[in-house]
Amino acid sequence: MTNRTAATRYARALLDVAVNEHVDLSVVETQLTAFASLFEQNEGLRKALVNPAVPVPRKRAAIDEIVAKAAVLPIVGRTIALLADRDR
Repeated sequence: MTNRTAATRYARALLDVAVNEHVDLSVVETQLTAFASLFEQNEGLRKALVNPAVPVPRKRAAIDEIVAKAAVLPIVGRTIALLADRDR
């Protein structure tokens, strides 16, 4: 599966869950955009998350800490954590 195909599947799943849970989609978009910006601007974080030598549990721990400090919606936090668990 290509990265684009995987990204599309995760995005559709997130949208489906957000709609079913009646979550404000603009808030989801804002929070995901903020995380993407953090990822792009923080070289250390980016290197750690994309490095295959870094074990998934360490990646997940970093994501859990970021999500807790950012106080994002649970659906956004779970999605980002799932991506870390799946090494995506």
